Amino acid sequence: MRVVPMAAHRLLVCLAALLGTALAEYPCEAEIAAACPDSPKSEVADCLKDPNQHETPTEITSECIDFMALNTACADEIESLCEEEFYSHETMPCLIKFRASEDDISEKCSSVMKWALPVEEVEAQGVTDELGMSEQDLEEKREWQAKRKAGREAAMERMKMKEIDAKKEQERRELEKFKEENPQAYAEMIAQQEEEKKQQAAQKKRERLLQAAAERKRRQEAGEDDDDAASQAAAKKKKSKKSSGSWYSMISGLVVLAIIGGIGYFVFTGASGAGGGGGRSSGKGKKKRG
Repeated sequence: MRVVPMAAHRLLVCLAALLGTALAEYPCEAEIAAACPDSPKSEVADCLKDPNQHETPTEITSECIDFMALNTACADEIESLCEEEFYSHETMPCLIKFRASEDDISEKCSSVMKWALPVEEVEAQGVTDELGMSEQDLEEKREWQAKRKAGREAAMERMKMKEIDAKKEQERRELEKFKEENPQAYAEMIAQQEEEKKQQAAQKKRERLLQAAAERKRRQEAGEDDDDAASQAAAKKKKSKKSSGSWYSMISGLVVLAIIGGIGYFVFTGASGAGGGGGRSSGKGKKKRG
């Protein structure tokens, strides 16, 4: 008789269990189809528990009762970790995948999983470490969580933007309709809004003044002198003005000196020319008399 190695035996057991799970119905599938075919998944448990809501008289099996308890106790985990796969073929495999993680599975859910999950489902995990998950399982779990988180965040952001845009468009249409139907009331509303804006601006100004007063008080308590800082700023400004004024005075003085020098030059040259002409005339007269 040939002995099958232990590792091969475990592998065969796991494959058989997984294959059986894939082919078998999940608990409550027949009951839901017969008693509550049109009920939303969030209301399936209430429908199954109440015979008056059954479309067809249906007897609830013990496996279905356990499955209902599992969906109820692990509702948060199914919603956050299993993409809201309530009462489906993916409910048990997904919970089994995370059953060893104390961070993801609550104590209430874990306690129900111990007796609500079939034994073959638990044995099919292929546990390879003390946490009950292999390294490959942990890696797949991390990748799946990261991908699902990114997808959910992107979807929520898109939904949020769509809601905001839709709300803005609705408000715009309502405002246009209100303006056409009640122009006087619309004008009053606009005036009231403008008044509110002015009041808000005044309030912000008061807040700034209070902050400035509080800052001055803080500086005084800390021994800092605001007068010194103000005096230094005023002295610097005065020095700058004085420097500019001295340059203007110097330039003006040079212009005045140039003008005076020009006038003196013309006077001097004019006087010299007149004196030279008189001398020549006098000389000619003496020569003629001789």
